[in-house]
Amino acid sequence: MENKDNKKSTDIKETKQGTSPLLRIVAMIGVIAIIGLFVLAFVASVSDWENSFGITLGAVSALIFVPIIIYLIKLFTGRNQ
Repeated sequence: MENKDNKKSTDIKETKQGTSPLLRIVAMIGVIAIIGLFVLAFVASVSDWENSFGITLGAVSALIFVPIIIYLIKLFTGRNQ
């Protein structure tokens, strides 16, 4: 009976640690980049900068393309579980 309990606990540990550290780092960089771009777009719109529309457009495009890039990295590194 102890063997079954030990196997279940190791299975749970393996599924929790299924994501590679590289993918986690890339995802965190992507989240920080998206948040930073939206903060910059907000500051640009409040400050009435000339390029505020371009910065806002960049933030929206990052919101679309950064998750796609992270998904492609996950897909091609074989970490798809």
